[in-house]
Amino acid sequence: MHSSAKNSDFKIDNPFAYGTVVTGTSFASRERELAELLLSIRSGKAAVMHSQRRMGKTSILAELAGRYSDEFIFVYLDMRCVCDENGFIERFTKASLEAGFPEVEELIPAIWDLVGNARLRLAILEDGRLGLTGSRDSETLVLAQSGPEQGDKKRDSATVEIKMCPRCGMSLKWIEKYNRHYCYRCKKYAPKQRTPKYQLETSIKSPLPKVCPACGGRLHYIAKFDEHYCDVCKKYPLIEYRMKKRQKPSDEEIIEVLDLPDKIAAQKKMHLVAIFDEFQEMLTFDSSRLLNMMRSRFDMHNHASYIFSTCDWNKTRRVFEEKGGELFRFAHPIDLRGIPENNLEDFLVARYKSGDGVLDHDVAKRIVDMSGGHPYYAQQIAHELFHISKSPTVVEFDLAVRLALKRHGLGYSFIWESIRSSLHRRYLLGIAAEPGVPHGRDFVQRHELKSRSHVQRIEKQLGAKGIVTDGEILDPMFLLWLRDMAQL
Repeated sequence: MHSSAKNSDFKIDNPFAYGTVVTGTSFASRERELAELLLSIRSGKAAVMHSQRRMGKTSILAELAGRYSDEFIFVYLDMRCVCDENGFIERFTKASLEAGFPEVEELIPAIWDLVGNARLRLAILEDGRLGLTGSRDSETLVLAQSGPEQGDKKRDSATVEIKMCPRCGMSLKWIEKYNRHYCYRCKKYAPKQRTPKYQLETSIKSPLPKVCPACGGRLHYIAKFDEHYCDVCKKYPLIEYRMKKRQKPSDEEIIEVLDLPDKIAAQKKMHLVAIFDEFQEMLTFDSSRLLNMMRSRFDMHNHASYIFSTCDWNKTRRVFEEKGGELFRFAHPIDLRGIPENNLEDFLVARYKSGDGVLDHDVAKRIVDMSGGHPYYAQQIAHELFHISKSPTVVEFDLAVRLALKRHGLGYSFIWESIRSSLHRRYLLGIAAEPGVPHGRDFVQRHELKSRSHVQRIEKQLGAKGIVTDGEILDPMFLLWLRDMAQL
């Protein structure tokens, strides 16, 4: 019977996931790597995990955070979203505070307690995700609590008012007995409500929040100038902030941000783990100032650990392993390779079973061999195969591979077209046809590659692009695509 007919009434969800971050039961076995990362964290050491793309680095980091969220605070920053030092200090500040203070009621006082720089305070408060606005008639922050889940608690649509001290910006405590607000930092009662000097006007142009980033007091909107004025500071602080935002951050601002994880951990009495994913993107910044300051500040932290993740070890090796590198010997290297054959086979068979299917170990081994141990490609082939049959044969496995390869065809065509040199193309076709063959004189002559020195230059250039390493093609599906190309 044809496989599509066999599965005509099959409606169960596909148990294989690829192309996204996977955790829990969809997470392929990486227990050794998780244990190594956990050991680094608990010993207070940093780690740098490196591999080629699609080896599952981000999934490992997500699984680590999911398993040990009760023991550690995890701060995650995807460096692909950061273009310069300004972007780094703002995004890392927000990520650290939101991880350390997931409840909005905790977050606002923490901003004033832990972040003293006016520029950073307002950058956080301007974040629309927090839903912060200024009250019209008091120094009060109105916190809109609608939004995504935080941990196991789901926010409702209610609002919470937190009154801020006009002197220091600290949150005030309501004393019912005296019908007054009290500031425990200033050791004074807050002044009673005064009639505003200005008739406040609203405007859709009015920036939010209406809170002074320097003192935490209420800002008055002056319609005549379309700006906000602070009665305490006697100036328009948002103008100053907007001017500073375009400037490079000062050393003091960077130090304050880099020290934030350790401060949060000390205040929460819980060890913090800061994760920098796609760390190689930081090497595109204009200078290495941030990297140098990372080393000097992180070395002093007792309550925080750091994990770096990169898919371009050729670029980042210098930073961590070469003498003179900004983070030389700072982080323990973890070389992430393919999942061991037996572990990956067992995972595929078990996942098939979870979907009420049966995967023969012989077919599972073919998936592992074809994927080269890459969890991404193994799950993709298995995903296609599961759609074809609940108890697949070798013939159906071949069809699943072709379907998976077809989905990558456009991307591989783009890579091929970007390689203009005929020598480079002949080299790729040669190592695809003869994997593991020494690249000596006979290999050079068979593929018309001129000389051994030409081959060495080609390997270096293609290695810099992440296509080849040690004379082998990194992407197993691209290898198959090249073999198909050679037969055209």
